[in-house]
Amino acid sequence: MKNVDYINWAKYILDIAEDYINSESSILELAAGNCKMAEIISDKYPEYIATDLNLPMLKSFEKKIVTRICCDMSELPFNKKNDFIFSAFDSVNYILTQKKLIKFFREVCFVLSNNGIFTFDVSLEKNSTKYDIPNMVEDHHNGFHYQRINRYNKRNQIHYNTFILTDNDGRNTKEVHKQKIYDIMTYFKLAEKAGLHIVACYDCFTFNDLKADSERAQFVMRKVK
Repeated sequence: MKNVDYINWAKYILDIAEDYINSESSILELAAGNCKMAEIISDKYPEYIATDLNLPMLKSFEKKIVTRICCDMSELPFNKKNDFIFSAFDSVNYILTQKKLIKFFREVCFVLSNNGIFTFDVSLEKNSTKYDIPNMVEDHHNGFHYQRINRYNKRNQIHYNTFILTDNDGRNTKEVHKQKIYDIMTYFKLAEKAGLHIVACYDCFTFNDLKADSERAQFVMRKVK
């Protein structure tokens, strides 16, 4: 993630928010990770809650400018309604089954205010098909040597990111990250079943309509009224 342009990604989220909410609106970020997005966005929207399943990631953000809650985004521990809910970095792709995806949408619908907005991005198959043949990257970072192997299994629509980390003593740690690459209409179908209406579906990082060759999609949703 060291090459992620957090500033421009946050600006894109702010541009979406600007059309729907004001500076007093409440923000809920899902899968906030190290809270770098929260640091930028909370400057304009201070009523901000950042959530993530990974407690060490949340703790790595030492500034006490936002409330941080460790939780699974498909089991949200809130009764309070939020005006703007978002998730970035294709975090929704980590939800690996349709059963859990619709549960996630229902949880969001429950904690979204009646006039609130929910937005998130997903990686699409066009972005994964370039990795039909495994692709490996090697580098050093923070005292570790790492190998990152990208592979896409078209049959089960799972994108695998395998990380092999080697420390200075030669000890290896292996992590396998799995992302489900759903058909775009699956999001439409399950969101509607969960009580959410799709306001817009953009070619990610733009405000243009999604295209057949888009690699990422940005959804904007409201509650069905």
